[in-house]
Amino acid sequence: MSKNENITEAPVKEEKVVTRYDRKMQKRREQEAKDLKEKKINRIVGIVVLAVIVCFIASFPIRSFIALNETFVEVDGEKVTKFEFDYYYNMSLSTYYNQYGMYMSMMGVDLTGDLSTQYYTEYLTWHDFFQQMAVQTIQQNKALMKEAKAEGFTFDTSDKWEDYKAMLKDQAAEAAVPLNSYVKYSFGSYATMGRIKNIVKDTLYISAYTEKLMEENMPSDEEVVAYYEENKDNYDSVDFRLVQVDAELTAEEPTEAEIEAAMKEAKKKAEEALKTVAKDGELKENYTKSYANSNYSDWLFDASRKAGDTTMVEDTTNHRYYVVAFEKRYLKEEPTANARVIVTEEGDGQAILDEWTKGAATEESFIELFKKYSDDLYSTEDGLYEGITASVLDEEMAVWVFAEERKDGDTTAIVMEDAADYVIYFKEFGDFEWELNIQNTLVSTTMSEYIRGLMESMEVNDPKGNLYYLEVEADLTEQEGTDSTQTAETSATAEK
Repeated sequence: MSKNENITEAPVKEEKVVTRYDRKMQKRREQEAKDLKEKKINRIVGIVVLAVIVCFIASFPIRSFIALNETFVEVDGEKVTKFEFDYYYNMSLSTYYNQYGMYMSMMGVDLTGDLSTQYYTEYLTWHDFFQQMAVQTIQQNKALMKEAKAEGFTFDTSDKWEDYKAMLKDQAAEAAVPLNSYVKYSFGSYATMGRIKNIVKDTLYISAYTEKLMEENMPSDEEVVAYYEENKDNYDSVDFRLVQVDAELTAEEPTEAEIEAAMKEAKKKAEEALKTVAKDGELKENYTKSYANSNYSDWLFDASRKAGDTTMVEDTTNHRYYVVAFEKRYLKEEPTANARVIVTEEGDGQAILDEWTKGAATEESFIELFKKYSDDLYSTEDGLYEGITASVLDEEMAVWVFAEERKDGDTTAIVMEDAADYVIYFKEFGDFEWELNIQNTLVSTTMSEYIRGLMESMEVNDPKGNLYYLEVEADLTEQEGTDSTQTAETSATAEK
């Protein structure tokens, strides 16, 4: 027996195609190893010059100077500093966390960890993702600012800035940290109240301009109705009766034969239930198509459906049958409401209402009390909330606001246990909720298309290579072009 005869030959593996991205990632890993080696060498050298460096930094804060003055990226030919970029980065991150943080955690993202080491695609990290969001926000704001200035739009941001400062102070106090520390935590390590002032005031100006554009592009009643007619399934509700017949499976892991037999018996019961479901089925009311079970939602919302129709639907995934009887389809017309609200953290809601009652007891006097007492920094001007729906209110508030007897000028004080008090001045009922939803959909679509058009001219330049995602996008575009060319050549060859 030779020396190698006792060795089992390893199976030949299919060689992985090395893409340009694989080479890029390999290059990055090699660079990181090189950097680590150099770091060890530099550490030894650094000890010698440490005292000099400390003195230099103490006398001239170079990092702050660079962050506040030098170009980090360019948008539309304008310089964006590291400080400004960090502000938008942190705002994007905060907004996204508030909306989708729970889902990110479920996906395994460590929200307190280093985002630059956690990947959301094969080549891009969550840090890259939020950098991209920051750039898009900067593009959007610069585009809208240019349009607003060109149009001659004016808006005094002084009062809004004071409100914003007050809100930050309250949030810092609630977090039990100094204001300056809270600002740095929220907007970046180079942020101070003085430095963020112009950015915030520009944002408030742009917000006011955007509101103006939205008002100008609000759809007409005719456009709302036309949109509803084309998209009824998204807004209508249905009432129906339901009997659910589950297959009786006793084993934890039933065989195919056992499942088949159990489903056969369930089908017999479902066929019997089909005869009486219109009378005996469980009543289901106000179900929208998105809320109804997907096994029978299309059947319920079929345009030809009429009262008394019945059907039986098999669900092989869950081993059951659904027996359904259609009753009616309708557009639920739930009103929205407009109201002024005073929010007070002092537990003096009733006292504020009593003060209003003893005074002029008008809408104007309510506004004065709002300015005097309200702790609510999130409402629109003078405490007015428009388009309120029952679903966004606490149950006690919703019951009062949407009571059938409610009329313009009604007031109440709602004391919330272990929470703020609410003093409410009911102004009027507004559009139906479905009308408001369609209005918002249409104006949002219009605004998105408009802003997207403006942003197309907002070119982004990254002279110092700070935005890795731009490099990946460029490579993807080049790769797609190469793939398309190869596909075309292959097709041409095949045709020959």
